[in-house]
Amino acid sequence: MSGDTVNRLELSVALPDHMARLAREGATGILAVATSRTRREILLVKGEIRAARSSAEEEKLGMWLVDRGKISEDDRALSLLSQGGDETSPLGHLLVARGSLEAGVLERELQELTLAIIRRASAEPALFYEFVADESPEQPDTVPDLFTAQIILIAARACDDHRAKLAALGSLQRTVWRSREFDHLLQDFNLTPTEGFLLSRLEGTRTISDLLQVSALPDDQAIATLYPLIVAGVVSVGDATRRAAPARSAAAGEPAPAPSVREESLAEIQRQERANIRRLAEEGRRVDHYGALGLRPGADRDEVNRALQRIKERFSPSRISERHLKDLGPELEAICERATEAHQVLSDWRSRERYDAILKEVQKERERLAAPDQRAATDAGARSAVVEANVKRADELVREGEFYLAIQLLEHACKLEPRPAELVKLAQLLLRNPLWTNRALAAMRRAIEVDPEYVEAWLELALFWRRRRNQERERKALEKALTADPDNPRAKQMYKELAGKRELERLLRRAQQQRG
Repeated sequence: MSGDTVNRLELSVALPDHMARLAREGATGILAVATSRTRREILLVKGEIRAARSSAEEEKLGMWLVDRGKISEDDRALSLLSQGGDETSPLGHLLVARGSLEAGVLERELQELTLAIIRRASAEPALFYEFVADESPEQPDTVPDLFTAQIILIAARACDDHRAKLAALGSLQRTVWRSREFDHLLQDFNLTPTEGFLLSRLEGTRTISDLLQVSALPDDQAIATLYPLIVAGVVSVGDATRRAAPARSAAAGEPAPAPSVREESLAEIQRQERANIRRLAEEGRRVDHYGALGLRPGADRDEVNRALQRIKERFSPSRISERHLKDLGPELEAICERATEAHQVLSDWRSRERYDAILKEVQKERERLAAPDQRAATDAGARSAVVEANVKRADELVREGEFYLAIQLLEHACKLEPRPAELVKLAQLLLRNPLWTNRALAAMRRAIEVDPEYVEAWLELALFWRRRRNQERERKALEKALTADPDNPRAKQMYKELAGKRELERLLRRAQQQRG
C-alpha cells in the first residue's frame, strides 16, 4: 500500500459522519480508527461498507468464534496451523472445509463481528482517523444482510461524543424532515422504538427545536436519537428559511420524497379524508370490480356509469392542489385507475357476463381456502392439492387479464402453504401497482425466508433493486443468488452487467473456495 494516498481526517468529527461522507462520495479504500490500544479498519468499495477488521486479538475471527462457543480452541489452533502464512486461504474458509463450522454460521458470525468492530470503533475515543484510498481492493462482503445506511445508523447509535453530535446537528433552528415516506423508512430500516416514535412526530417540515419539543423526550435523549437518523439519511436537514433539496443519502437509488403534510395542523375531517383515501388505494387489490366501484353484483349499467363519475369527481388527482392532499397524488391516481378498469369490464355486457362467471368460480375457490375441510386441515397432501388447484386457477386468471382476482387467490394460497415460486409470482403481480411495492417486497423476503437457496427469489429481489437504481442492494441479492448457484447464467449475466467481468470472476473464485 506504499503508493496509496493517506488522508488524516478531522478528529472533532465523529466516526459515523466520516463514514456517511465517504459513502456519499463513493469512496474506495480503508477508513482507519486508532485508539491507545487498538487500530480498527472499515473497508469501503465504491461507497459501500463491505467489512471491518481489528488489531485486537479478541476482535479477530478465531478468538471471536472461540469466545462465542462456535469452535473450540483446538479447532482454532489447528486451522491457524493449516493456514500458515497463506493469506489466500482465509481462516473462515479453512474452518468450513475442515467441518469445524457450517458456512451459514460463518456468514452470520462474520457479520456480527464486523458490526461489533464498527460499534467499538465508534464508541471509543480516537487518537486519529485516516482514510487510505485503494482503488483495487479484493474485499468480500461480510455484511450481506445489511446495507450501508443501516450500518452507519448502527455506528451512530454507539457514538458517545455528545459535542460531535451537536456539531453535526448544527443550529436547532435548522429545518428537518423525513427523507422518504414514513412507511418506506420503517420497511427499510431496523429502527428502535424511540427512533420510530421520533420519526412519527416529524410530520411535514419543522425545526429541530420544534421536533425536540413535540417529542416530549429529554433533550439529551432526543438528540442522541435524532443524530443517527440524520447521519444515516433517514431524515434530512436544511436551513430554517427554506426546505433544502434532499442530499443524496447513503441509501441511494430511492425515489425522491413526496411533499409532506403536517397532519396535526389539519382539521379532523381532513385527517379522516386522508385516511379514507389511503385505505381505498390499498384495498384496490383486495376487492373485485364491483367493490372497486362501491357497488353490489347486479348493479345496472347506469349505476356503473354513475359510480365511476362519482369516484372521478371525489378522488380526482387534481385534488393535490388542496393543501391537505398534496402528498396523496399516487393514491388518488390509483383509486381512479382501479375504478376505470372496473368500469371497462362492467359497462360492457359481454365482458361483464364473462367476469361474473369467473367471479363465482373464484369465490368458491376462496371459500375452500378460507375454510378448508378437516382432511385438508390435517393432511399435508390434501392441503397441497387445494393450494395447487388455486395456484393453477390464478395462472389462468393472469392469462385472462384478471390480475386482481389472481392476486387474491395467490395470497390465500400462500397463507395456507407458503411456497417460494408462488410467493415470487405474487410479488411480480403486486409490482404492477406502485402502491403495493411494500407488499411485493414482503412477498419476496418471505420466499427467501422459506428457502434461502431459491435463486429465483434472489434474482427477483435483485431486479427490484435494479429498477430502483440501488446498486448496493442489487449486488447483495445477486451475490446470494450466485452463492446458492454459481452456475446460474442469468445471475452471472446480471452481476457482470453490474460489477464487471473481473468482479464476477473474483466472486466465483470465492464461491468455489467456500464449497471447498
